[in-house]
Amino acid sequence: MLSRYFFSTILTLAVVGPLNYGNCARILGVFPTPSFSHQVVFRGLTLELNKRGHELVIVTTDPVNDPSLKNYTEIDIGFMYEMHERLGRNMIEYRRSPPSLTQMSTLSSYMNLGTEKILTYPELRRLYERDSDEKFDLVIMEQLFSFALLPLADRFDAPMIGISSLVLSTNTQYGIGNTIIPSHPANWELQENINNPLTFWQRLKNFCKIWSTIYVFRTYFMPGQEEIARKYFGDDIPSLYEIEKNISLIFVNQVGPISYAKPNVPKIIEINGFHISKHKKPLPQDLQNVLDRATQGFVYMSLGTNVKSITLSAETRSEFVAAFSKLPFKVIWKFEDDNFPDKPDNVMILKWAPQQAILAHPNLKVFIYQGGLQSTEEAIEHAVPLVGFPVIGDQDAIVNKMVSLGVARKLEITAVNRDDLEEAILTVALDDQYKKKMLDLRSLLKDKPRDSLENAVWWTEHVIRHRGAPYLQSATADEPWYQRQDMDIVAFLSATSVITFVTILLISYKSLIFTINALTYSPLDKAKRN
Repeated sequence: MLSRYFFSTILTLAVVGPLNYGNCARILGVFPTPSFSHQVVFRGLTLELNKRGHELVIVTTDPVNDPSLKNYTEIDIGFMYEMHERLGRNMIEYRRSPPSLTQMSTLSSYMNLGTEKILTYPELRRLYERDSDEKFDLVIMEQLFSFALLPLADRFDAPMIGISSLVLSTNTQYGIGNTIIPSHPANWELQENINNPLTFWQRLKNFCKIWSTIYVFRTYFMPGQEEIARKYFGDDIPSLYEIEKNISLIFVNQVGPISYAKPNVPKIIEINGFHISKHKKPLPQDLQNVLDRATQGFVYMSLGTNVKSITLSAETRSEFVAAFSKLPFKVIWKFEDDNFPDKPDNVMILKWAPQQAILAHPNLKVFIYQGGLQSTEEAIEHAVPLVGFPVIGDQDAIVNKMVSLGVARKLEITAVNRDDLEEAILTVALDDQYKKKMLDLRSLLKDKPRDSLENAVWWTEHVIRHRGAPYLQSATADEPWYQRQDMDIVAFLSATSVITFVTILLISYKSLIFTINALTYSPLDKAKRN
C-alpha cells in the first residue's frame, strides 16, 4: 500500500511538475521611483506572483512590511523620498515655466545621484557584487529614469521584464523600437498641442520638441547613466542601449478605452487596475458619519501624493476656498496641514484620506484631482465624474482624454478662478450625462476577455519558462533614427525632386532664350551691323 502511494505521488509530480514550471522562480523586482502611486501598481503584480509560489526580492521606496508574507524580502530605499522632496518642492510652480536646458540638467544630475545612492546601498550591493552567489530567474524593473540599474539582468544572467505605471516615455519607446509619432496625443511630454486639430506650425513644433527630447536624453543623460553602470558593474557589461533594446517585454499601465490608441510593438503588454482594492475597506467611523449625513452630496478633492495641496499659493488657495464656500455640497479636502485659516463651514480637512473608500461612497458627486492615472482608474471603478487640474507628467494627456470621453472638465492649476471652478463643479455634479457616461466607461473597461493581472502573471511566467521572449522584439530597434521614419529616403527624394525641378527650369529657360533669339534673328540686321 505504501509503495503504491509513493508511486502515485511520484507519477503525479512527474505529470504536473512540467505543467507548473515557472511557479517556483526567484524574482528580483527593482522599483526606484519615490512615488506611492507608482509603487502600488508594481506591488499589485509582485504580491500576486508571491501568492503563486514565487520567491521575490523587492527593491522599493514603499515596502509592504507585512511579516505574514513568506519568501518576500524587501530592500527599503525610502531615502529616495528626501531627494525627491528637495527637487520638486512645488511642482505647480515648475509648471508655470517651460522646461529649459538648466532644468533638464538639474533633473539629469538628480537622477544620476539617486541611481548611485541605490547602487551603493549595502543590502543591494551584496546582491550584485561579483563574489555574490545570489541567483535570480527573472528581473522586473521599472522603466522610467534609472537606466544604470539595467545591468542587474546581465549580472544574474536572467531575462528582464520592464514595467511602467504610466504610458511609456518617448525615450523608452524609441529605445525598444516603438513607432514615434511626434504629434500623437499619447506623447504626454508635449503637454500642449495635443488632442485637437493641429496646424502645420504646431506639428512642426511638436516634431522638433519630441526629436530634440530624444536627442538630449540619449546624448547627455544615457551616457551619464552608462558611466555609473560601468563604475559598479564593470567595463565588460553590454551597453545600456543594448540591454534596453533586449528587454523581453514591458508591462505598460494603459488600456484602450482610457488611453490614446496607437501602433505598438508586440513586447508592450497593456495592464491596468493592479492597485484597485477588490474588497471594500470601511471608512473611519467619524468620516463615515459625515459622508452619510451629506444627503445633498459631497465633493472630494485631492492633488495626489506627489502634488500637495499645501503647496498651493495663498492666492490660488483663496480661489478654491471662495468657490467651495458657495457650493451646496460638503467638501472633503485632502490638505497636508491642520492649520487652515478662514476655512468654510462646509469644508472638512483631512491630512490623509482613504481615497478608494471615499470614492466608493454613494453620496459623492465630483472628484477634483490632479489627473493621476491611478486616481483616474479608481474614479472609473466607482463611476465618479471628474474635474481635473493637471500638473506634471502624463496628467494633461489623461485629463484631456477624460474630457473627450465626456466624464470630466479641465481647468488650469496655475490660473484658478473661483467662478470657473464653481461652474465646473456644479456642471459635472448636476448634469446626469457625466455620471451616465462614467458608468458606460466603467462597463466598457470591465468588458474584456481576461483579467489584466492574470494576463500579466501569465506573461511573466511565460518569460521565465522560455528564458526571455526575443520573438517579441522589433527589428526597428536596431535601425538608426533616420531609417525608422524613412527620413533618408524622404531627404533623397526631396533633393532629387528639387535638383530635377531646377534642372528642368534651367533647360526651359535656356530653350526659351534660344527660341526667342532664333525667332527674332534677321539676316538684314546682320548686314546692317556689318
